[in-house]
Amino acid sequence: MSEKWYEKSYRRNFLDMHVPDWNEQFLSEFNVESFLDTLALSRGTSITFFANAHTGLNYWPSKVGQMHRLLKGRDLLGEMIAAGHRRGLDVIVYYCTIYVNWYPDTHPEARITDVTGYDGHIDVRNPGRSKRRGLVCPNNEGYRQFVVTQLEELCTGYEFEGVWPDMTFWPTVCYCSACRERYHREVGGEMPRIINWEDPVWVRFQRKRQEWIREFAALVTDTIKRHKPAASVAHQSHTYSDDWLFAPSAEMARHTDWLSADLYRDKKDMSFLCKLFYDLSEIKPFEQVNCWYYPTIHEHVLARTEEHLRCTTFNALMNHGAQVYIDAVDPVGTVNPANYERAGKVYGEMAKYEPYAGGRFCRDIGIYLSFDSLFDLGENGRPVQSVAYNFVEEKPQAGPMAHGQAALGMTRTLLQNHLPYGVVTRKDLSRLSDFQAIVLPNLVMLSEEEMAALRDYVKAGGSLYASKDTSIVSHEGNRQPDFQLADVFGVSYRGTTEELVTYVTPTDTWRELFPGFTSTYPVTLSYPQQLVELHGGAEVLATITLPYTGPTETRYASHLTDPPGCPTDHPSLVLHPYGKGKVLYSAGVIETWEHETQRTVSGNLLRLLLTRPPCFETDAPAAVELTLFDQKDAGRSILHLLNFQDQLPNIPIFDLQVKVRLDGRKVKRIARLPGGETIEFSQENDRVAFSVPRLDTYGMYAIEY
Repeated sequence: MSEKWYEKSYRRNFLDMHVPDWNEQFLSEFNVESFLDTLALSRGTSITFFANAHTGLNYWPSKVGQMHRLLKGRDLLGEMIAAGHRRGLDVIVYYCTIYVNWYPDTHPEARITDVTGYDGHIDVRNPGRSKRRGLVCPNNEGYRQFVVTQLEELCTGYEFEGVWPDMTFWPTVCYCSACRERYHREVGGEMPRIINWEDPVWVRFQRKRQEWIREFAALVTDTIKRHKPAASVAHQSHTYSDDWLFAPSAEMARHTDWLSADLYRDKKDMSFLCKLFYDLSEIKPFEQVNCWYYPTIHEHVLARTEEHLRCTTFNALMNHGAQVYIDAVDPVGTVNPANYERAGKVYGEMAKYEPYAGGRFCRDIGIYLSFDSLFDLGENGRPVQSVAYNFVEEKPQAGPMAHGQAALGMTRTLLQNHLPYGVVTRKDLSRLSDFQAIVLPNLVMLSEEEMAALRDYVKAGGSLYASKDTSIVSHEGNRQPDFQLADVFGVSYRGTTEELVTYVTPTDTWRELFPGFTSTYPVTLSYPQQLVELHGGAEVLATITLPYTGPTETRYASHLTDPPGCPTDHPSLVLHPYGKGKVLYSAGVIETWEHETQRTVSGNLLRLLLTRPPCFETDAPAAVELTLFDQKDAGRSILHLLNFQDQLPNIPIFDLQVKVRLDGRKVKRIARLPGGETIEFSQENDRVAFSVPRLDTYGMYAIEY
């Protein structure tokens, strides 16, 4: 078994087999060799195959648990491992936890129990149908021992390259006896039942949820590594793509070799999540999992187009990720060869670029994502039952000002303005200086360690952007009278506008940053802003303008709108020098700006924070994303371009102009890959400029020094 199988594998496959055993026809037509013949059409290099499933049934003859009845003792997992290895495939074992049916159905004491006392099956995006998912609590000692026993069987009984533990996250807030007893033992008292992010009792409870799920993930990983130290372990990482209910934490990423998750999101969200996965992964490449069904894995027949597969696949590669195609077996055990043929065309193209993948990711702006702040202050006072379950359609979503949504909003601004960015977490406090600027998108809650690192970063010459409530709540959940970073921001908190629609009005000095907007026609911000008091040395870039009337008045100035009518001296955007660096504070969450003209303003404001040109610049339309990787040992940088339009297939784009910062190096040659044809270029002022004559979907260029 290769200890580093993943370094040469960017084209991976995954077969879902969540099939019950009540119908004698189920899996009757599954043939390992026939499946692998079909799999070969995809040109993938690995296969993830099931040891168990959401049904909780086993595909190998385990000594504990329930084997799939229709296998009649047949070791399907063993057959797949042996046959896959004969064909030169890397074989990864899928093992499902928590979201399994058999164990909680037969051990009711182990069931997840929500705040209402319900402990039965739940719906998962299938309203109106039977409740299909049974849930087991990771705090239940009997279940924990069951998982350890099964993993030890797998690790000692089979040779494989890795394990993919699925669903290692909380389905909801659990109040089962195991959780209540553990909370009482470790904290004392009863588990809280009202959400309040400004209540230390609730926040301490959330920290316990993070700690407990981390501990369970560690139990799984450590069990595998103890018996198979060379095997990779990649937990299902969907926990990092949503909110606090999953209980994610930067520390949990230490228990998975790389992040891997189904990313059924729009292209901008995928861009953000791929950069987050890159940052948190201990090993590269991370995995971007996508099915070839539209729109998500919950569809069984409707296929994505070849062009959509191509866009999502190269989205992974351009962020140094591996693509994983996930397919669901038909209940009888067959698969659709057409899907594998279509995927094979895309994987065949991707294979040509793989030798040039990787390197040091070059970014100028880091979006700071705090897993402790993935909440909406508007949730305060709500009962826990209002959050429902993960993956359930009626689960309430955080508002656009909430930290996680604001981070995604800033991503859209960075992509439109072609500003090279990455995602930063608590894991990166020692390397903030890798970025010219750090963005704190309405980051309500920060620890002392985080604030100290951010202060030092700005003092040393870094730039910071922060919005609205950033640092107003302590890490323990205590609301503060002022921003804890008030000295850094150059402003102090004094209240919030009662008006729900506000405006950002540029001052005369900074009007050039606001093209198309004036004091008469300022920039609309459809949300309240903070009222702040200026510190010495801070400069106001924009002020708050309010509508003619307040939200509770019956009179109005315009029947259909709330036009700006009351200019104020309250700062809206403030630039503050701090140490050798500078800070831009925004009284509102301008990350919510959606219109192109608004995001142009945001881009101008962010460029104000840069002390040198960005890694690259381009005149490409917003549908095109660029990433840059430096490969020092090879004496080159690799530039990726992805044209991912809202309507596919893509319309080709011609004669894109690109400039890349050289950092003192001299260019020897620019080559278009994978063919290697030489591209003309010019070099001036520490930048090299060249033209991309045509971009259909994906392009790769090597800048050789």
